[in-house]
Amino acid sequence: MTVLSQLVSLVFGGLVPGFLLGLLAFRVKSRWCPRCGESTLAMPPTERDR
Repeated sequence: MTVLSQLVSLVFGGLVPGFLLGLLAFRVKSRWCPRCGESTLAMPPTERDR
């Protein structure tokens, strides 16, 4: 029974950090436009744009 509990903790111990890294990668990736590569964050107008 202890082998099974160690195996389960080992599997979940690897899944949790992988899941969190996947969330972080998606959040970072979603900042960029997939078509043009520009930032998707709203930028304030510069002096040149006025």
